[in-house]
Amino acid sequence: MPDNSPQAMPLLSLGGFSFTYRGADGPSLRDIDLVLRPGEAVAVLGPQGAGTSTLARAAAGLLGEHGHATGTRILDGAGIGMLGDDPEAQLTGLTRTVREEAALPGRLIGLPLQDCLDRAASSLESLGIEALAERALSTLSGGERQLTALAGLLTLGPGVLVLDQPSQSLDHSARRRLARSMREFRAAGGAVLLTGHQHDELSAECDLVLFLDQGTIVSNPESNHPGDLTEAQLHCRGIWNARGEAVVPDSVVAESAENLDSPPALRVRELSVRREETYVLDGIDLDLRPGETTVLLGANGSGKSTLLGALAGLVPAEPDAEVTGVAGVDLASAPAHVRAAHLAWVGQDPGDQISASTVIGELRRAVPLSTGGRRLGRDARKQARAERELDVAQVLEAADLTQHSEDHPYDLQPAQRKDCVIASALLLRPAVLLLDEPTLGRDAPGMERLSRLLRGFTAAGGAVLVSTHDRRWAAEISNHRWTLRAGRLHPHS
Repeated sequence: MPDNSPQAMPLLSLGGFSFTYRGADGPSLRDIDLVLRPGEAVAVLGPQGAGTSTLARAAAGLLGEHGHATGTRILDGAGIGMLGDDPEAQLTGLTRTVREEAALPGRLIGLPLQDCLDRAASSLESLGIEALAERALSTLSGGERQLTALAGLLTLGPGVLVLDQPSQSLDHSARRRLARSMREFRAAGGAVLLTGHQHDELSAECDLVLFLDQGTIVSNPESNHPGDLTEAQLHCRGIWNARGEAVVPDSVVAESAENLDSPPALRVRELSVRREETYVLDGIDLDLRPGETTVLLGANGSGKSTLLGALAGLVPAEPDAEVTGVAGVDLASAPAHVRAAHLAWVGQDPGDQISASTVIGELRRAVPLSTGGRRLGRDARKQARAERELDVAQVLEAADLTQHSEDHPYDLQPAQRKDCVIASALLLRPAVLLLDEPTLGRDAPGMERLSRLLRGFTAAGGAVLVSTHDRRWAAEISNHRWTLRAGRLHPHS
């Protein structure tokens, strides 16, 4: 049994640790005291901008020359591995299959090939993804890629694991498997530091939950056993409780009256997508109606992103599919750029959809002035420009981005970057908004901002189809919920 008594020597400790990024006006971390002993797990939670990711990188020793540190960081010689908030960036790009990717880190530190393969097999089994061993990385979902990156870290046999927002891409089942893997890792004498914005199944596994506010730990460690935390305490600290079993107050559940009298904003029949000989989607039928939000649930790898991509024209579907927009417009054979006027798609990674150097530039690019205005003369061009600026200003305000209008999108917090892409999509005035995992990495204000944007869009007559693993939020925002399983849609109960 690991010795996690107060007398045990720490595996990792930070003492009076502060850090200031180069060029910043003030420190991002202030006087952090943190100790991790064998067998322990500590969660540090906080809202966007609190410094949780900076703390994770500091603990892992990855801040390097990015700024100036004071205080102490002591690692007892055990290895340390970090899974960042963008785990896809940790995949090497040098392998084809999950097994190869999980084994490669061992080879890079000189372990014999058979040892690497044996360790990789054990890591995949611990995380419950051994069935994916021969899958090509290109076919994995975001959550499956995250677990594959973590398997590679476990192959290295670290003494300390640092996990930054590990829940954000995982379904409920995958979180349970990761929680089990954390228990096994700790039972073998390892220690875990978990950082993020949400109190969920993983932080509930920890021995201690601390709260970070503007770079400072603000709570009393003695009173922060996860079982002692109330819903009100979690929310007032800016933490969004995403546990699926939480009770949702009736007052915040979306209106569920069926709007069957109005024609669908999008009608889908017999939509199938095949990858090699396997049907990822098999005969999907779906109606999206004006004024309604439909939520798509399902396990990692079930095909949620594939369905949204197929509707947007980004993933090839079988030729017999029917996709019909407003007023009977046939979209089934339309290319993606034509569909975009009807179906605005926002993917999981907002960086893939950003090209301007400022937020306001990105939004202006979404609605270029029509060439017809030039033929109409100077007054018409002036009016068109004024109308566009009004539209841009309104959507900036709705997305709470007005004060960031001149910022580079990559200087925004990840959730704000996603909101910038959503705002661009809203400017297209589509009939349907397709959102892939928009809740990733959000704190409470970010979730409220997202809900406000979607409710404003549906109140104006738009239809929303959104995929998420956040079942609590799904219950709050949705008129309809479907679970994607074995390539088909099933009513969520």
